[in-house]
Amino acid sequence: MTQKGFIRIGFMLIMVIGISSVSFAQLKKANSYFEQEQFNDAVKYYSKVLKKDASNKEATQNIAFAYRKLKDYPNAEVYYAKATELNPEESTNYLYYGQTLKNNNNIKEAKVQFEKFVAKNPSSFIGKLMVQSCGDIRDWEVEEKAFEVSNLKNINTENADFCPLVYKDGIVFVSERGLDLVNENHYEMSNQPYLSIFFARKDKEYRKAKHFSNQLNSLYHDGPVSISSDGGIIYFTRVDKKEQGKSYTNKLKIFSATLDGKKWKNITAFVHNSASYSVAHPWISEDGKQLFFASDMPGGNGGMDIYVSTKQGEEWGKPVNLGKGVNTTENEVFPYYRKGTLYFSSEGHSGYGGLDVFSVREEDKWVNPVNLKSPLNSPKDDFGIFYKDDENGYFSSNREGGLGSDDIYSFVWSTLNPQTSMSGLLEYDKLASAGTTINLLDENDNVIHTVVTDEYGKFKFDKLDLDENYLLSIDANDDSFLEGAKLYMTNSNGEKVLLANKIGKGKFKFQALPYEYYDELELLKEEDESLFTISVFGQIYQKLPGDYSGGMEVWVVDDEGNIIGKAKADKYGKFSFDKLSPDEQYLFMLAEDDDGLNMIIVDENGNVIDAAKRLIDGKYRYIRLDADQNVITLINEIDEIIKIAENENFIISKVLYEYRSAKINEDAAKELDKLVIILKKNKDIGVELSSHTDSKGSDSYNMELSQKRADAAVEYVVSKGIDPSKIIAKGFGETEPVAPNELPNGKDNPEGRAKNRRTEFKVIKLK
Repeated sequence: MTQKGFIRIGFMLIMVIGISSVSFAQLKKANSYFEQEQFNDAVKYYSKVLKKDASNKEATQNIAFAYRKLKDYPNAEVYYAKATELNPEESTNYLYYGQTLKNNNNIKEAKVQFEKFVAKNPSSFIGKLMVQSCGDIRDWEVEEKAFEVSNLKNINTENADFCPLVYKDGIVFVSERGLDLVNENHYEMSNQPYLSIFFARKDKEYRKAKHFSNQLNSLYHDGPVSISSDGGIIYFTRVDKKEQGKSYTNKLKIFSATLDGKKWKNITAFVHNSASYSVAHPWISEDGKQLFFASDMPGGNGGMDIYVSTKQGEEWGKPVNLGKGVNTTENEVFPYYRKGTLYFSSEGHSGYGGLDVFSVREEDKWVNPVNLKSPLNSPKDDFGIFYKDDENGYFSSNREGGLGSDDIYSFVWSTLNPQTSMSGLLEYDKLASAGTTINLLDENDNVIHTVVTDEYGKFKFDKLDLDENYLLSIDANDDSFLEGAKLYMTNSNGEKVLLANKIGKGKFKFQALPYEYYDELELLKEEDESLFTISVFGQIYQKLPGDYSGGMEVWVVDDEGNIIGKAKADKYGKFSFDKLSPDEQYLFMLAEDDDGLNMIIVDENGNVIDAAKRLIDGKYRYIRLDADQNVITLINEIDEIIKIAENENFIISKVLYEYRSAKINEDAAKELDKLVIILKKNKDIGVELSSHTDSKGSDSYNMELSQKRADAAVEYVVSKGIDPSKIIAKGFGETEPVAPNELPNGKDNPEGRAKNRRTEFKVIKLK
């Protein structure tokens, strides 16, 4: 090789080494900004690195992460797509890529990435939740929208404006707007002005916003705020600007101030602030005794959690984490408490993407939060909700179509009177009654609508006001038909689940409940006409009882797999069947087969009786009787030979009573007649009768009434020639309900109360 050739190669090596050295220096600088969460500056230098080396894994992953933190989701999507190609072994890339796709409303593609993440992390809660959320979004999109939202364009600017609350004749909110004496600096993470508290007065429209208080706005971030119901105390978030080295992060803290004339004075730090973690987003309850806030203090579930501190005298008590019903491994922030309901924003519950607004009730012990859904929630961040009244309010969002990064929106309930549907089946002499006219009436007997039953005796009424009471009347002249006709409520599959309450000849009463309520009820069966039915209680779990809260539906099936009963597992995995025939063996199935789930059978007090064995076809088998039980073999009223355990609790399904009555009505008499037959056919058994009431009336009154009901049942049976020594009677008042006396919304539940007005009995061997 010539000397000139050596010189050329040497020059090229020097250039490569030089470029590599520059690239390394830029990567080092980018990483320094990245570690300090100065993501705007980090992006600039990562871009330079990638311009020279597009396959740099570290720069690609970090720039994708930085864009996601800056909420620049289009760019984040581009770089996470590259990150998954360059580093397919890094599973978090699939999770973040999926979340970014969700933020960009690419739900189908997001689900694919979440499934890839779950494949690599099969036990990940957040991964499974993200997959579930994609299905939830699909289901929510077909529902009627409850909110109408609009942008407050005369308030919002090109910068962030958020967390409004009504104060006097306007709104107080937080904003990045303006470079002024208070806001002359820029926040390093987003290169936007620091946050300050503003106020906009409202006449017909909102006037130009001004600083809320010179005493409260500092040289760093201030807001959001909460003001006591009497207007005398303000609670607000603040970040003190303290220069303590590049690695030091100033933490969010809560402060309060009192109103003295027109000025806010006595600025006081919240006692539970810390230099080690953030305490932010305060919200004071209406009575001033509870302060809700968000914090990443040690001992939480991960990220920011919602806490509450209760005032004890003049001091704020130890913060209490609201638990896993609210808090997840992700961030829960911006709490807002109103009339017993907590509203908050979360990244960790099933939602559209980013922060979604949820609600959860204190009386439900902060469990089962509800997503407020679209259009209030969106694929971007939605937070900072505030109600002006029961139907109108404000919230904040950085969704597409806004004026700036975060904008303030107003909302109104579009359906002030929630509506539902009711479907039913009309039968006479156990046959469908086709072509029969049924009138729907309000409580004042005004006909609202009329339908004719189809060839199967089925009918449906739509657009009923939720929770209102209605009457149904059969339009017919045949008295025997009107007397004997039965009207059943049906679920969405047209299956009988509830017998309508008959109040007169051909007239029935019902309350308009959510349509999905009927899908959760067990199916009515012909066996319900039999005297003997049994209650079976169980629990599904993964490793230990109580660790499963998926709300799975449990089925009882026959040998061919036909469903003969349904129940819904609660948040602890518990389920129960009230009216099963006393078979020696039961087969259970889960609506969604999962070989990782186990099942145990418990008694009514929760004590474990046995484990239900999982079979190869996914069924769970439970054999009710074994050699250790004291088994009674007897003949029932239709000459079937059945086996029961001594002291096993059975239900006389039709011995139900009218309100405040102990009278044995015609239906109850028929069931007690069956009991008489059983006692006559089986000479060596007796029964222990127990009677019950609903929750109306005082405890003492109900105890007395239940005893009267038990005595009335005994008196009737004895009048048919049964030896009184074979029957023991006891009243339990309202202490052992089998159905809720009230609906989840606190309103009366007539169907539930009717079920509680009942008589049950246990079979006992006579000595």
